[in-house]
Amino acid sequence: MMTCQELERWITPFIDGECAAAERAGVLAHLQECPDCRTRVEAESTASQVLHAHAAVARTMGVAPAWRPRVARLGQPALPVRPAWLVLAIVGVLLAGWWLRPTPVMAVGVIGDSFCEHEHRFSARFNVGDRECTLGCVKAGAEFVLVTETEVYRIRNQQLPELAALANQRVRMRGTVKDGRLLVARITALDAGETPGRVK
Repeated sequence: MMTCQELERWITPFIDGECAAAERAGVLAHLQECPDCRTRVEAESTASQVLHAHAAVARTMGVAPAWRPRVARLGQPALPVRPAWLVLAIVGVLLAGWWLRPTPVMAVGVIGDSFCEHEHRFSARFNVGDRECTLGCVKAGAEFVLVTETEVYRIRNQQLPELAALANQRVRMRGTVKDGRLLVARITALDAGETPGRVK
């Protein structure tokens, strides 16, 4: 049976489909028995597929790809990196991380549901109060939301017991917004006199 060291020289030809039948059988037999090598070959195969896909897209756009998927086998650097490009890539990654970070929010409003928001369309129809309408809509599949004067926040952590306890009441919520949804860190019931709104 092929050892891990022997497998080393056959990984790239195996991934590229260039092994002879005997070597391919040996690689497959080894991979069935060795989870570490199997993980490595799967990772390298995925990376190779991604590079091939990007190279194909670059060619369809009439641009020569900045890399060659098989250059590692040729003893050349896989990605020719110029210092200026490296700096730009790092800055781009940092800016993307900063741009996509969760936004801290403190908002004041009423806990409603995603069907009615704060209009309670079913209160009169089913002869129930606004709180019961909110809880009934959530039971029927709606989500709790925070309704302010300017926005309706979808709430990420629906399992919070305070949402049901304070349904249809004015609250202050603190948390972070990411992907358009509010991850609630704290909910506080408010007096009737406070103005709804949002403060970052």
